[in-house]
Amino acid sequence: MARSASRKAPESPRPDGASLVKPERLQAVLEAIRDAGERGITKAGLARRLGGVAMRTVDRAIALLEDQGGRFGKAREGRPAVIHFTLEKAPDWDSRITPHARLAMEVALMALEGTATEMWYDHLEGLRALADSHLSSRDRTLFDALQSHVCVRGGADDQQALDTKMLSQVLMALGHPEGPRELELTYAAASTGRTSARTVIPFTLTHDVFSGGAFLLAWDSAKQEPRHFRLARIVEAKALPKRGLIPDKGPLEQARDLQIGGWFSPAAPFQVRVRVGGSNWPQALLDAPPALPRVDVRKERGGTVLLAFQATELSGPTRFILQFGADAEALEPKGLRDHLARTLKAMAGRYR
Repeated sequence: MARSASRKAPESPRPDGASLVKPERLQAVLEAIRDAGERGITKAGLARRLGGVAMRTVDRAIALLEDQGGRFGKAREGRPAVIHFTLEKAPDWDSRITPHARLAMEVALMALEGTATEMWYDHLEGLRALADSHLSSRDRTLFDALQSHVCVRGGADDQQALDTKMLSQVLMALGHPEGPRELELTYAAASTGRTSARTVIPFTLTHDVFSGGAFLLAWDSAKQEPRHFRLARIVEAKALPKRGLIPDKGPLEQARDLQIGGWFSPAAPFQVRVRVGGSNWPQALLDAPPALPRVDVRKERGGTVLLAFQATELSGPTRFILQFGADAEALEPKGLRDHLARTLKAMAGRYR
């Protein structure tokens, strides 16, 4: 990412206060070496880039850049052998970013889109523009080429635009410097769309790619239990001046840590054990274990894997397991096995 603006600008001091190498020349030398990439650039090439300066000026510039934290490769190539400078580490004051760092940011933004909310994406547009301004022309070209070959899939596709006034009230209540404030909100039920008003104490925002959404996890004072509210279904919100008091954060912490796809229950957690077979699933799970609560993936004899994780509610594990079709068998708990059996029976009945 771009370095802080408080970093020192390039300097080239000498005891009498005069300039040994002008700062803009230091910047030009650094840019020339950076633009040369892996092939590097010779001292003569640097001298030409600086407008035909003396070789000793290039030597001084390199020495100063190294004094300021820069590190350069100096491979000898050709006949006669000539040093080719490559950039290994920029000096401390440098504010450029690499195309790989910029690509990492773009992938992160693409993944954020997959949570089906623009709440953070829009706010990061300024940071994206700032990062773009800190790419050299060569790195910009490389980034454009890399970006065209990267995609992110698996989350939600449609973006849910959130009311900015509502969101600002949620964040105000959640992030108050003296502790969370009570939050009065109007919420639309998923099943009926009917709205109801309630007062809650916000605890955390959870972003769930599995369900494709962002949620507010809060303490419902009236019901004395944690509740998950999808941000896209909060119609109105108002931060109240009263400080919110949560009697016990334990249930909220459990809900935050063990929710799957937005589903959780105040009940005690249970261990889920699933055996997964097939030609591709086992290795896929070993290569990329799913981000489930306290997950553990172990290879078994015969090519299957045993997948274990924790949950507090049946809907999340059910949705996850069904994606494997006939290649998965839920071993425990019994309540989950029975729930899956009923679910599969009902599903089969639709295809008769």
